[in-house]
Amino acid sequence: MTTGNATNPKGRISLPIVILLAALIIAGVVYVVQATGYGEKFLPGTSINGVDVSGLTVDEAEQTLDDSLNHYTLTLSERNDQTETISGADIGMALDLGDSVKQLLEAQNGWLWPLYALGTRGDAVTLEAGFVYDSDAPSDAIAALTCLDSASAVRPTDAYISGYDSEAEGVVIVAETQGTLVEEETLTAAIVAAVDAMETALDLDEAGCYVAPTVTADDPDLVLEAETLNGYLGVTVTYAMGEDTVVLDGSTLIDWLTYNGDGTVTLDEDAVTSFVKNLASAYNTIFSDRTFTTSYGKTVTVEGGDYGWWMNQSSEVEELTQQILAQESGTREPVWKGTAAVLGVGADGDYGNTYVEINLTAQHLYYYKNGVLVVESDFVSGKNDATPTGTYGIQYCERYATLNGENYSSPVSYWMPFYDGVGLHDASWRTSFGGTIYKTNGSHGCINLPIKVAKLLYENMDAGTAVIVYKLSGTESGTTTSQSNEDIASGLVNALEVITAQGEITSGNYYKMSKWIRWAEAAYNALSSSARALVSNYDLLEEAVAALAEYDSTH
Repeated sequence: MTTGNATNPKGRISLPIVILLAALIIAGVVYVVQATGYGEKFLPGTSINGVDVSGLTVDEAEQTLDDSLNHYTLTLSERNDQTETISGADIGMALDLGDSVKQLLEAQNGWLWPLYALGTRGDAVTLEAGFVYDSDAPSDAIAALTCLDSASAVRPTDAYISGYDSEAEGVVIVAETQGTLVEEETLTAAIVAAVDAMETALDLDEAGCYVAPTVTADDPDLVLEAETLNGYLGVTVTYAMGEDTVVLDGSTLIDWLTYNGDGTVTLDEDAVTSFVKNLASAYNTIFSDRTFTTSYGKTVTVEGGDYGWWMNQSSEVEELTQQILAQESGTREPVWKGTAAVLGVGADGDYGNTYVEINLTAQHLYYYKNGVLVVESDFVSGKNDATPTGTYGIQYCERYATLNGENYSSPVSYWMPFYDGVGLHDASWRTSFGGTIYKTNGSHGCINLPIKVAKLLYENMDAGTAVIVYKLSGTESGTTTSQSNEDIASGLVNALEVITAQGEITSGNYYKMSKWIRWAEAAYNALSSSARALVSNYDLLEEAVAALAEYDSTH
């Protein structure tokens, strides 16, 4: 039996090849038919003005585009989560494509349809001038938008410098606010562009439709202004006015500073002057009347006198200005022309508890030191009211002074002036004090004291101590006290011992020694003969006078 041959007879095509060729022919036909068909319709993935026209003919595409207008709506996204819409009908929108759709179809390459079909290609086309509108419809529709209602719109505000902020201890930059005021021209252009592109959403912020602030918080000029002002507003000047505290800080300085726009400030001189004036008015006590409780238990009004706190306002204005401009914080004491014992209690108590109380009516004084009575004594005051009443301060304390006036020259051991040549001092020419001596044999205005009393005052009193001089009816006294010649002579005796203790006269001590020696010589000559006889160390005076004469002759 003969076996059959499995191979194709010579000249015949195998079945698989036939099938393959058939498939290729069919595919070719399909490809050609489709490519030819896309000469009449749009390729897959083609959109015009956002409308899908895949597979549509020109007429169908134009109809589809026209139909899309009936459903077209543009949504406006506004601030504060508000939205509004504009439809094609609102703006009288109509299709006017002319031959543009036909030209678009003619321009496509149908032979590439497989790529479009597979999604690897696609055309999104925007046709310019594809729409027309009723003449007034767009502007009327836009004008009717709520976002363009200027009456209800919130206008933007620029960033600015705040007033003084106590928490920040200075000024802060208050940020700008955006508001909701829309710029109509910009909005109109944005809407027209969105409609022409058939966009369905328009964000007014992204489109820049809102009126923006002109100054923002990060503005360099604004930042510089805040930094400059805060440099000065951080200054705190504390005045310790006794138990009171007066604080000058940024809350006040904010009204004194003017920013010049270049990183500098101007300080209001009038404001500084006014502040210092008010400070002085609150704490000055000089020239004030005082209600004073006397050692007699009665209260008197002591009028005037130059004792008390007296601020040097012009100097204080200058120094305070310099401190502020230097941006220096700290506690400061005002510049004073005059001071008193206690600050911040008013005139009635500014002398404290250390003072000399002089009752001209009684011709008697009291000296209290730290509230303790140290000495009291009769005295002789000025004749014919030559001693002024008022409150004064001891100007200085001096040993071995010579008081000169019209027709007199009086050496005194202890001199404590308090007003215009009037003061407390010993009086070696008197043996009696108190009573009514002043009426007929009064001083030129000074308070004449026994030397022991003057010595006690000198040793226990400092410059600045208050002297309160008054009259009190009903306290007149008919009695007097006296000092002995021994007491009178003791002043010169003690002086000669002090002079001798200085040693030889030299160029370094000449001024003091010559003054004291001449004083001692004059003091001796002013003594009564009885008192002179009691100067037990008179020889020291002779030696001192001779030594001075010798020094003067050789130098």
